[in-house]
Amino acid sequence: MFDVLIRNGRLIDGSGKPAFCADLGIREDRIAAIGDLHQETAKTVIDAQGKVVAPGFIDAHSHADLSVLFEPSMTNYLMQGVTTVVGGNCGHSYAPVGDELYRAAIIDTKVAFAADPSYFEMTKLLMPKKKAVQALKEQYGIEMDWHSFAEYLKRCDALPMDGNIAPLAGYSAIRGTVMGLDCCRAATEEEIEKMEELTRQCMEEGAFGLSTGTDPQYVPGPFASFEETVRMLKIVKEYDGIFTSHTRNMDPEGKPDRMGGYADMLNQALASKVRCHVSHVHTLGMGTDEESNAAAARKTLAYFEKMASQGVDLSYDVIPSPYSMDMTVPYFATFLRPFVLMSSSRQHLAENFRVPDFRKMMHTVVESGLYPILDARNLLTSLYPILTISRHRNTSLIGKNLWALAKERGQDALDLVMDVFAEDADMGAEMALPDSVKANQILCRHPMAMMCSDGFTGDKTMNFGLNEDLQMTPNPMNFSFAIRYLTQTDLELEKAIHVLSGKVAERFKIEQRGFLQEGYYADLVILDPNRLHSHDRDANPFEYPEGIEQVWVNGVLTIDHQRHTQAAAGRMLRKNRPSHF
Repeated sequence: MFDVLIRNGRLIDGSGKPAFCADLGIREDRIAAIGDLHQETAKTVIDAQGKVVAPGFIDAHSHADLSVLFEPSMTNYLMQGVTTVVGGNCGHSYAPVGDELYRAAIIDTKVAFAADPSYFEMTKLLMPKKKAVQALKEQYGIEMDWHSFAEYLKRCDALPMDGNIAPLAGYSAIRGTVMGLDCCRAATEEEIEKMEELTRQCMEEGAFGLSTGTDPQYVPGPFASFEETVRMLKIVKEYDGIFTSHTRNMDPEGKPDRMGGYADMLNQALASKVRCHVSHVHTLGMGTDEESNAAAARKTLAYFEKMASQGVDLSYDVIPSPYSMDMTVPYFATFLRPFVLMSSSRQHLAENFRVPDFRKMMHTVVESGLYPILDARNLLTSLYPILTISRHRNTSLIGKNLWALAKERGQDALDLVMDVFAEDADMGAEMALPDSVKANQILCRHPMAMMCSDGFTGDKTMNFGLNEDLQMTPNPMNFSFAIRYLTQTDLELEKAIHVLSGKVAERFKIEQRGFLQEGYYADLVILDPNRLHSHDRDANPFEYPEGIEQVWVNGVLTIDHQRHTQAAAGRMLRKNRPSHF
């Protein structure tokens, strides 16, 4: 007798091979049998006639490990059929951690502000641990009582997690643990040896690999030398781990240089002979229109192919939408944070923007270099080229890019922002790259590509911002990247599901998951391919996708027709230890 018997389904097994009709039996947390099981019995029988039964999808790049402590339900992932996510990306991870330094992440705005208040730094990444630990407890009720990677994973084991996380160790966390608050400099030989020891420890304790982040704001990552990083990667190679990286977007002089960032990473991989995976590849800053962005995508892929031909074991992930950023910002006011805080509310700030000497003060502050995202003198670090008005009482402004609108009006960009905000304090804006649609499609289609959300755990009510005026919520891709990919790709369904499941499991060595195979863990999705729909470009992008009927995690029904059962069957995984439970 099975615990669950799924009859009459069309099975897509995650390998890319053609679908086949069969029954599937589950016993405890495993797939016990696949085939003609019509004579078998089970405690629960599901009729999947007319439906597809597939492996649970796997997100190749997320930051779920940073939010799971206070949002363990993982609802946003499960509702789109994602049962496992790869966490610990971009050099970020909550472990290891020393006694001196707390290294924050984008979701820690409340913690950072409480521990070390700043109007002008959107998120302070490095701060004294003592202050941050107190703020973490006050904001989220979390006791930061771990140091090692293993201790953090064990802490997560006790959570009511509903999905699985395959964690990477963040190199910025490792560097910060060894070097403390003085981590933004070249490391000494003694410190490098300690980092090697700590990297080895993380791999021993179950990390699937090592991630780095080398953009200037991802401190202390950019301060690690080429040679230092290669020494860590040689250890990762010993454990057959993977190297992932959020590569730098600019050179040391602040000029756009995405290709240089890719070269740094891939040459590190070549020198260490480690498997590598480039994070969230895109063409931001590489093109100015549809064709130049498409050309940039082709140039990027040509370089990847060249490096692969020279021996680099290479793959990458991409967010399957040109309309995406780390977070959704419901109100444009969030980008005006210092001035909202000064004015006490976004409505009062709109009123202040009508006052001449307040506007003069705005120019003085911005031109002093205190708030670069409003400084048009360096478009690479400003928000003007990447933000498009998504909501405004003057509907003729909707869909207008801020920089393009300023040029159209012959107006200073900061003055434009103050004008349009003064008209509607509730206005919204999104990071939209409508000129990158073709480029995004090119990147999604390549055989090296895998899909990702670059997201966090959460639901529709999550607010990572400081208050209601300064809201930051998960991006729509956090809710629907998998379904957007399935409905936008020109691949046949079997191949597309392979990209979302077996391909990721094989690349990251997530054992016994990603495929419908006897003896593998019963992470399953039952879907109606004729009803699949992502709401990410609809009026309410936070609606959960259509067409996902049931989701099973480790043999337990977790999503039942958009009802979350709160079964808490998810697990924090360890590499090379699939059966540690």
